[in-house]
Amino acid sequence: MPVPVTPSHPPVVDVVCWDWNGTLLDDTDVARAAMNAVLGARGLPVVPDAATYRAVFGFPVQDFYERMGIAPADFRSAARHYLELFASHVSRARLQPEAVTALSAIAGLGAEQVLISATVPDTLRQQMAPHRLDAHFTQILGISDAYVASKAEVVGGWLRSSGHDPHRVLMVGDTNHDEEIADELGVRFVWFALGHQEPPDHDRHPVVHDLRDVVRHVSGGAHPDGAAPRPVVAS
Repeated sequence: MPVPVTPSHPPVVDVVCWDWNGTLLDDTDVARAAMNAVLGARGLPVVPDAATYRAVFGFPVQDFYERMGIAPADFRSAARHYLELFASHVSRARLQPEAVTALSAIAGLGAEQVLISATVPDTLRQQMAPHRLDAHFTQILGISDAYVASKAEVVGGWLRSSGHDPHRVLMVGDTNHDEEIADELGVRFVWFALGHQEPPDHDRHPVVHDLRDVVRHVSGGAHPDGAAPRPVVAS
């Protein structure tokens, strides 16, 4: 198993911007079960397993619903049903393996950490409360509209107000939405492969299967230019 390495020199990243759902919180099975209930109520085929879910999930969320067979006119109703089901069961979700280890190791390197989620703030706080992670983050930010589920403006606003050099900011996420934001803002990005979406075939950004490997991208222990080919790491 990979082990974080603490360097003797300053980290190459000043701040790590974490995604929540799927990246730090292992809620993929909860999300799939909620979506299957929504699909079943409409007589639509359900998603049989996590691999299939990861292969079809993606942003914009409305496009994902359409791929599931939900008509655009039914999106709001279906999304409301999904959010109610997800909220009632998300307390069962645990943190991703080694999430706390990675957060603690990055804090030990002296890098700032923020959490920005495509979840509205009150709901985000409720989801985070059982896991007691607040002390790891200087800021915890959510979105204003649960039905849009885009955090691009939130991340961009945070980056502009922070004064951080984008080249010294690392985003960690599990979806095309996270990657697109990172590319647009010119910050580094690491894909977490065991979240909500299967990583793409391209090799523009590193892919990790163990959150402890994120530490290497903060410390400069692996490919400090941020443009490494996809590593394959056993989980």
